[in-house]
Amino acid sequence: MQRCPLCSARLSEAPVCPRCGTELHRVLRSGRLAKAWLSVSLQTLHAGRADVAVLAIRRSLSFKQTPEAKLLKGFLIRRQYRALYQSLGQQNWREARGILDGLRALQGDSETLLRFAELVGYLSFQSNENRTSEE
Repeated sequence: MQRCPLCSARLSEAPVCPRCGTELHRVLRSGRLAKAWLSVSLQTLHAGRADVAVLAIRRSLSFKQTPEAKLLKGFLIRRQYRALYQSLGQQNWREARGILDGLRALQGDSETLLRFAELVGYLSFQSNENRTSEE
């Protein structure tokens, strides 16, 4: 943290703002927790657990909206869309639904995600219908 959130005074690592006297321990703690959750997100992504990385980056951003966390969130969104396209191409409907859940966690509900969910439901139904008629 470089400035006091109340009076915008320049800060050192002191637990109290030199100008207004605000105790900064909670604000400083939020920053540390944001960094810790960002680290968890990076580690779990590296371990191949994008689902856990999504939850961890959301947690990091809930403590502090750092540029690094926002950048990682954008990366995760792009990566999740890529994985969604692959799962659709492989007709892996269960995986596609899980990826859509992760995208909703990162972006909230959007028209695009609702359309993808409808598409997955329709294609899944058609796939099951084709299997049933072949038997």
